[in-house]
Amino acid sequence: MDIVQIAAVGIIAAILSLAVKKHAPEISLVISIAAGLLIFMMILPRLSAVIEVIREIGEAAGANGEYVSVIVKIIGISYIAEFASQICADSGENAIASKIEAAGKVFILIIAAPILLSLLNMIFSLL
Repeated sequence: MDIVQIAAVGIIAAILSLAVKKHAPEISLVISIAAGLLIFMMILPRLSAVIEVIREIGEAAGANGEYVSVIVKIIGISYIAEFASQICADSGENAIASKIEAAGKVFILIIAAPILLSLLNMIFSLL
């Protein structure tokens, strides 16, 4: 019932944040960030299990280990960028949030570039 605990942490943090926001908005932000980090730490063990399943599927499919590693990195980058972006958006810094999202997309393209080049080479060799 981990989801019940995670939901409880989120609801309690939201109530505390709303109660404090009017008198101390900076503390409200700290509560929000702390709750987000706590929830992230609570799901981290489950996330490692998902990564292991992805690796096993890749091995069973005969995929190159490098490709599976790239997929895992892309998933990690997207989660981190989304988490940081949401924290910035929650604090009212939407411009910074959008820059973090853009940076995440650029890093994903950088990491995926070798796979894209390999795919293009394969397509051109067929033509």
